[in-house]
Amino acid sequence: MVALDYLIVGAYLAGLLACGILLARKASKGSEAYFLGDRNLPWWALGASGMSSNLDAAGTMTIVTLLYLFGVHGFFIEMRGGVVLPIAVFLAFMGKWHRRSGVVTTAEWMQLRFGTGFGGKAARALAALTYLAITVGMIVFFLAAAGKFLATLLPFDATTCSVAMASIALVYTLMSGLYGVVWTDVFQGFLIAGAAIYVAIRGALLLDADLISNWEAARYNTLLPLLSDKGLGEYECFIAFLLAWIAKGLIEGLGGSGGSAYMAQRFYAARSDRECQKVGMLWIALFSFRWPMALGFAIIGIALGIGGEDPERLLPQVLMSDVFPDGIRGLTIAALLAASMSTFDSTINAGASYATRDLLVPLFPKASERMQVWFGYAASTVIVALGLAIALLGVESIVDVWVVIVIQLFPAFLAPFALRWFWGRFTGEGFSAGILAGFATSAWLAFSETGQTLNEVETLAAVIAVSFLACVAGTYLSRPTDQRVLQQFYKKTRPNGLWPASWKRDHLAELRTNWLRLLAALTWQISTFMLPMMLVLKKWGYAGILALVWTLSFLALRQMQERDEPA
Repeated sequence: MVALDYLIVGAYLAGLLACGILLARKASKGSEAYFLGDRNLPWWALGASGMSSNLDAAGTMTIVTLLYLFGVHGFFIEMRGGVVLPIAVFLAFMGKWHRRSGVVTTAEWMQLRFGTGFGGKAARALAALTYLAITVGMIVFFLAAAGKFLATLLPFDATTCSVAMASIALVYTLMSGLYGVVWTDVFQGFLIAGAAIYVAIRGALLLDADLISNWEAARYNTLLPLLSDKGLGEYECFIAFLLAWIAKGLIEGLGGSGGSAYMAQRFYAARSDRECQKVGMLWIALFSFRWPMALGFAIIGIALGIGGEDPERLLPQVLMSDVFPDGIRGLTIAALLAASMSTFDSTINAGASYATRDLLVPLFPKASERMQVWFGYAASTVIVALGLAIALLGVESIVDVWVVIVIQLFPAFLAPFALRWFWGRFTGEGFSAGILAGFATSAWLAFSETGQTLNEVETLAAVIAVSFLACVAGTYLSRPTDQRVLQQFYKKTRPNGLWPASWKRDHLAELRTNWLRLLAALTWQISTFMLPMMLVLKKWGYAGILALVWTLSFLALRQMQERDEPA
């Protein structure tokens, strides 16, 4: 890096801190202002923020590694988490259900669903602790990758880089709350999009017959996944893994968790049901920039002959090459830092909202708005410090950390989070039993010899199955939730599923449309992500098919947008 690159990166970081200072007064008015932006943020800002929050350098390094090793099949492998299938579910109906609930956090939502008795309180506390555990796990992942990424570019070691990034993100997030998170994400989204276009075009220009002949994974650049292939290593029976990853992503979305605390937060903050769908569609459209960018990095690495020794270092090594002129390199690094910061700040703010609204407020119901904001500051600091401490213990492989999070940590809560929406008889005690059993099973598999012998599909199935059985047992061993609580919840949110027919009678058309919209949303999301990848690879036939699928699914979504009842 030269002086111009350092100047660009420094200006970007200074701009973040300035934004935090400017928005500090607005965010500190109260907990809803701090955690939800007073529910008055425009849909396009929430959608752009969602994209930036999902596009982090850690995940991008993982995806570049997978595309380098497995071509387009790396995209299929990331159905387990990186493709973020829950966005389609939120676009289809989960987003509007969250907005209708009128709460601030998903854990707070538990008492709307299960009541204020023991079951509701236990579910709320466990949901909050679950999200806090996920938050810390994701921070470990982000900081470990950031240290590895920045240490290759800057004259500092990985520890210094991780501490610096954590400190900067924490400061401006503390000052500006969700206001700062969203508006800095919008700005950062422009940086990310610009870098993505540049990298994708450079990769496409380098792609030729010679490069393809030297790319072992080029045979995997197909529109449809192979059923099996020995070259895919542990994923040899590929179709079985793919189906498991897709099922996991859909269950995650149907639970309304999205695998993160901040996804639901964007929809809690939306102004209307219709804006929820707009947020989801923009989120997907902007998030599609990630895939041609990652593919471009992989192609550039192959052209330069780097990545063979440690594919995880391919991305920073490419940035240090002559492919990136002075200044452009600085802008691209700033964009990747923006991707990291936007995910990091969203995770911090959402995690702090659970600590404040679902741990502090139940213990101190009379806590003032000012006290809640100050507790949010403290919770944010503790969460970051804990994640940083774990990350600094030493993380050898960021891909391995990601696999642990999405295959062992996330499945522990998938069944209870999904059942709460779709099964009227489900109780808070059943939810709590499912959460505890899921995490106990996940922990046992992580440290036992049996767990070491299981592949990803077997691990997913084991954790989800035990958690589901515990949900059912806990539900039938506890008293049903008060019918008045359930009816009030259903009247507010109107979800699909096993609810009394008399409650659903007046809006059957919307309930049927929800499932059709989900099918269209999934089709549109996958085609939106794959189409630019095929253009980079110059697979014109595949691109034509995807363009047709994209158009038809987009038109279907637009038509179904008109069918919803007013909230």
